[in-house]
Amino acid sequence: MKLSNILLTSVCGLVGTIALTLYFSAPFNWLPLPPPNATSAEIFVFGTKYHNAILVDTWLQQFGTILSVIFALALVQLAGTSSTLAGRLTLLTATVITSLSLAEGTFVLGALQAGGNRHLEAALTCFDLANVFIHIFLLAPSLFLILGLALKGTTILPKFFIVTAIVLGVLFQSLGVIALFDNQFLLVVIVVLMLQNLWTIAASITLLARRKSKP
Repeated sequence: MKLSNILLTSVCGLVGTIALTLYFSAPFNWLPLPPPNATSAEIFVFGTKYHNAILVDTWLQQFGTILSVIFALALVQLAGTSSTLAGRLTLLTATVITSLSLAEGTFVLGALQAGGNRHLEAALTCFDLANVFIHIFLLAPSLFLILGLALKGTTILPKFFIVTAIVLGVLFQSLGVIALFDNQFLLVVIVVLMLQNLWTIAASITLLARRKSKP
């Protein structure tokens, strides 16, 4: 197992998590989002005021997503389970998540561009469609759940990490269904997302530390 591959995997996990943490925290810090029932005029004002911040936020989402997906796929490859059913499902899930991320980014940029062209109704439509993805992401297969299953029985990470990944994946998937009927559970989902971020950081550091300690 090449140390360079392990290093690349760990870097993807760490940098990808940092990017996604900045993306997820944006509405609570430097990019206050308009309410879901915002009018086309309010969307136009928001897009004009936060134009550059929206571009940065969209880039963080795409950059963080692709690095996180690479981290998951690389872990499966390093564990030697990429040809198993769970390994192939990890690839499928990674593809779904990347596609959803790109689709959401498309609608966000569509709203920004439409607003800049004074197509206010089109901007509002794109804004509404982008807001739907908070539920679609939660209904999509959980990468943590599938990754945990793919790593089960391997020694690439301590057993605690693998079990925790499965538990976090089950929680994420279950809360996604519940939040479809009650938006209050989205706050709990945010907690799970933060725990997943902590897991990725800890797993990245542990992966690198363990392999460096081996001759």
